[in-house]
Amino acid sequence: MAIILPKLSRRRSSTGVTSESQPAIRLTLCDPNSMYLAGGELTAKWRISRVQVDELQGLEISVLWHTEGKGDEDLHVHHFQRIGDAKLREIGVENEQSIQCVLPAAPLSYHGQLIRLSWCVRVRLYLEDGRDIVSESPFYLVTQLQQTPCVANSGEEEEPLKGASDASSVAASRSAQTRSVLASLRR
Repeated sequence: MAIILPKLSRRRSSTGVTSESQPAIRLTLCDPNSMYLAGGELTAKWRISRVQVDELQGLEISVLWHTEGKGDEDLHVHHFQRIGDAKLREIGVENEQSIQCVLPAAPLSYHGQLIRLSWCVRVRLYLEDGRDIVSESPFYLVTQLQQTPCVANSGEEEEPLKGASDASSVAASRSAQTRSVLASLRR
């Protein structure tokens, strides 16, 4: 879950009281591990608070991937939805809304030494005064067999599971690897 508050200067009213009402976006992925299967369905929920619907110009929701690291940085939008001010008034921003889309088979999430490919859900809120506020919630696109994000070892190759001879030890190894990967990515 991501709640993003913009960095804005505090404005004083004519009475000298500081305004504390800054718009906020709440974006929540429905999978608590933030892992989604390639070809599967992604569901996320969003809600806007601390702003009147009359102050909004529009909202954009996108599911995208981007690369970071050596070489050119790429960005590709997989799913895009724009909601104009009239539709925002109709649905009301104070109520939680959801977005659903079918994810592609590739590219998969990858976190290596030289390059990182990351997926995220992005909500961009446009205000009538010209400001925009962005909230992103990252997730991992993985395969059924992988069940964990692909993280390279120092040799820039996918780290194989070691000592997994039967189904229960494979599951235990993958579970331990998932916890290890998630812990290292959160640092």
